[in-house]
Amino acid sequence: MSGTPQKIAVLLVLAAASVYAQSVTTTAGRQRDLDYIANTLPQLDHNFFDQLDRGTYQQAVASLQARVTTATDAEFYVGLEQLVAMSKDMHTNLNLAYGYGLLPLSLYWFEDGLFVTAAAPEYAKTIGMQLIAVNGMPIDQVEQLVGATFPYANNQWFHSQIPVYVTSFFELKGLDIIPAGLAAVPMTFQTLSGEQFTATIGNSSNAKVTGIPGPTPDYLQNPNSYYWYTYVAANRMIYAKYNVCEDDPHGITVAAYSAQILQTLDKQPVDTVVIDFRENGGGNEYLLYPLGAGLFQRLASLRANPNFRIYLVIDQGSFSSGMYTPMAFKSGFLASVEHIPMPDTSGVMYVIGEPTGGKPIGFADVVGFTLPYLGASGYYSTDYIDQNEGVIPDLPSFNPDIYVPTRSTDYFAGFDPVMAAMLARFTGAPPPPSGAAITVNGASFRTAQGLAPGSIAAAFGNFSVTPDQVLVNGAAATMYGASPSQVTFVIPASASPGLATISVRTAAQELAAGQATITSAGPGIFVLDPTNSSQPGAVENQDYAVNSSQKPALRGSVISIYATGHGPLDASGSAAVQVYFGDAPAQVLYSGPVAASPGLWQINAQVPSNIPPGASSLFLLAGSMASNAVTIDVQ
Repeated sequence: MSGTPQKIAVLLVLAAASVYAQSVTTTAGRQRDLDYIANTLPQLDHNFFDQLDRGTYQQAVASLQARVTTATDAEFYVGLEQLVAMSKDMHTNLNLAYGYGLLPLSLYWFEDGLFVTAAAPEYAKTIGMQLIAVNGMPIDQVEQLVGATFPYANNQWFHSQIPVYVTSFFELKGLDIIPAGLAAVPMTFQTLSGEQFTATIGNSSNAKVTGIPGPTPDYLQNPNSYYWYTYVAANRMIYAKYNVCEDDPHGITVAAYSAQILQTLDKQPVDTVVIDFRENGGGNEYLLYPLGAGLFQRLASLRANPNFRIYLVIDQGSFSSGMYTPMAFKSGFLASVEHIPMPDTSGVMYVIGEPTGGKPIGFADVVGFTLPYLGASGYYSTDYIDQNEGVIPDLPSFNPDIYVPTRSTDYFAGFDPVMAAMLARFTGAPPPPSGAAITVNGASFRTAQGLAPGSIAAAFGNFSVTPDQVLVNGAAATMYGASPSQVTFVIPASASPGLATISVRTAAQELAAGQATITSAGPGIFVLDPTNSSQPGAVENQDYAVNSSQKPALRGSVISIYATGHGPLDASGSAAVQVYFGDAPAQVLYSGPVAASPGLWQINAQVPSNIPPGASSLFLLAGSMASNAVTIDVQ
């Protein structure tokens, strides 16, 4: 680590000015910039060749030197990006993607692929669609080319950076993915139903519109704020979003922010403290240490509440100090710096979400540089950072204790699966289904869920003929329907929790078998149209009309939610469940099986009176498990 407790901000957009000093270059100017990258930068960055062979680098420099007079501006300067990226040091980078404008699309790499999350109004039909090709080139080939222009140590950072580079005219032209003179880019998209279409995307002066139909989840709110927090009384939760590890020049300091959070903790009933580091690209990690110290000093008394938890949320955008800070909470480095004993955090504090984009151990503490001719900025590392205290493994990413990925349908339903997991006190997914018959929840179709006794399940495979029987650990299951590739059935109510063998059969002969995990509960809500990215739910209004935008539910009215996967029934025949509209809990009036339809679960809940009109996400919690989310319309 560095001699002083300072991490210079690695806010990746600092590397690119909106307009560079030179818009049309000369051969002499290019040569100055090439000489700087080839010779000066490796002298400044003493770690430049730590992972790079000098001979290989000189060969790449010579290759670009040979093209100084023939390459286009974009080809030449993307070539410089590629030279810098060869160091494989994620804190040494030259990013020119922003300098010549971006396409009016916002993309994000979810668990199921690269999707459009926002677009200029004229391209709104692309929102919620998966990008599968650029100018006819398949997206995996595009990604391979783009991936050579920036350093990364893991797929998480690769996935987090691809969206900007893929929408950069400069990068696409520099990599010859599109011709130099092209003013609009043909892009091919795919719907959830598998249909494909091509749209030609050009510049736009219009502000982008988003694809979330209802209220924005907490983690996506206030993206331009350095940090903010709220106390949610209904959930007894302090939610703190920490976007930048720097003092806000136009607001309160991190020290004041931390003090306010601790004051709230002291004054209000709190079951959950969430510090959310998603998309935090770095800064000074030490600024938040007093908040951690305050939490640790109170932990002994907070443990008196058996439901108390601290969650540190990370994702692919957690980088540099946005990763080092939650690491320091877990490793004990924070306690060491603050000169306090490291408390026992087992069973109380968890890191949750997705692996980080940053690498836990490596070079950091950046200093900026400027290309002498073009005027574009970059940065290089100056120090080797190892703060793992023997606790954090030296892996490509800092991995969460509890892995909770986000799928595109979660995002477009306005649902934060991490928030749902925290509310559920989720401790981790069961082993995924395996074998020649992959069996999943028959409503959510999620592989990260277990199968509850008495619930509807679906097994997928190449069965060659239509099955006529399913056995679960040897017990016959009630079947709903079958085809040569799918069979829908009910898990026998007698199934015991644990690993189960699913045998798909016809005429008493096994066609395929697989394994899946039986769990006490496994909630899944049925979706009326799975090809709709917003996931409209199987929900009836109080007047028995199917909920839709044309027939919204009234606030304060009672709705019926149709799901599967409830847990054990109590003496009255009811199943325990919690219902949430966004992060607002709803009153449950009934929860139990539908006698006429084996495996079907009906929940009657009152629509909260304080939620805004329009679309709202809806999800269930049962047995420390969260369901998938659907949307319903409210008036």
